[in-house]
Amino acid sequence: MDATWILFTLGVALIFGKLGDHIMERFELPGVLGEILMGIVLGNLIYFGIIKPEYLVMHSNEAFELLARLGIIFLLFLGGLDTDVEMLKKTGAVATVSTIMGVFVPLLLGYFGLKLLDYPSREAFAAGVLLTATSIGITVRVMMDLGVLRSDVGAASLSASVMDDFLGIALIIFAVGTGSVLGLIGKMAIFFIITGLVAWYTIEKYIRFSEWLHVEKGVLGMVLALMFLFSALAEHWFDAAIEGAFMAGLVLSKLPEGKRIMDDIRAIAYGFLVPVFFVYTGAMLDLRVFTSFDALSLAGVLTVIAVIGKVLGRGVGAMTMGWNGKKALQMGISSIPRTEVALVDLMVAIQGGAIPQNDAPKFIAATLIFITISVIITPPLLKWAFKEEIESMKKGKAEKRVEAVKETKRRIFSLKRARKRS
Repeated sequence: MDATWILFTLGVALIFGKLGDHIMERFELPGVLGEILMGIVLGNLIYFGIIKPEYLVMHSNEAFELLARLGIIFLLFLGGLDTDVEMLKKTGAVATVSTIMGVFVPLLLGYFGLKLLDYPSREAFAAGVLLTATSIGITVRVMMDLGVLRSDVGAASLSASVMDDFLGIALIIFAVGTGSVLGLIGKMAIFFIITGLVAWYTIEKYIRFSEWLHVEKGVLGMVLALMFLFSALAEHWFDAAIEGAFMAGLVLSKLPEGKRIMDDIRAIAYGFLVPVFFVYTGAMLDLRVFTSFDALSLAGVLTVIAVIGKVLGRGVGAMTMGWNGKKALQMGISSIPRTEVALVDLMVAIQGGAIPQNDAPKFIAATLIFITISVIITPPLLKWAFKEEIESMKKGKAEKRVEAVKETKRRIFSLKRARKRS
């Protein structure tokens, strides 16, 4: 493996990602949208033969793909660190009901939608499963950028998205009939016992040991080790390393040391790995799929159901638990994006025979289209949904700055008076 072109691709991805980030922020849109759009541009330079794939190794290089995956792992770890556990407890019931509704409404709509298009029941059910899981990465990134992740809606959306993934994995196993759902439930129970109970009560001793080592960035290194170990466990059992990373961050969030290392984690994540992940995500879309009428028609049906099903399902679930229409809408919009788990479910469905080989290319193209649309529309929709909260935060920051200036002037005036008296 020639490292030259991997390093070159990383450099290009970071430059283009940050440029896209800058452009979107100039239009007051979340920067993640620019990173994804730049990824689409770079990816299609390869698809259309303008650049040879051996020079821009975005599509077929395991080392580059691993670094991209590390981006989403770091992002979910940050999301866990930045989560208010008490808020998570308060919104747990809302998140649970919203998750159930947000999974089964798009699942049923997807199933009946494809049955109307004359797809067999098993294939229609598998397609419905593709619509169930939310992209936690997009939701976390946008909410962190907007400053609303620590709100009640942010906490509920985050925990609901984690549950979405587990339900999506269980449903695809059921759809292909190649694994044991009971076995998966057992693994989930053991996973949460290890990460949620044992780690919760032993994490303080682990951090004390990290400090006892007295080495440079010792706590940071040991914390990253914990993140990777949790991610490895979740990846081995569920093909979902991001859930392990989130749980590691959540466990550490209760300690002051967890909050103190956030700047170090954020520097690694936002300076390097996270932009690479979102550029890589955009690069997966081959614009040539838009030339297939069958793929476009299927993508149109899946996209409409994906958006309406999640907004309706999660929104109604939140309202039944007493939330008002505005919060319910915010909850629903936060669940629109789909990426990694939808693609995992699609590959499992194809390999397990739930989606026949002759339909596989059409489903792959349609899934890439509805994933891309869901990812692109979510950031501006979330910004619109949280408009009042964002303006309120800006007003509060402005008032604090004004008060700080006044306080500085008062101190200067007091010093001048003191000097005159002396």
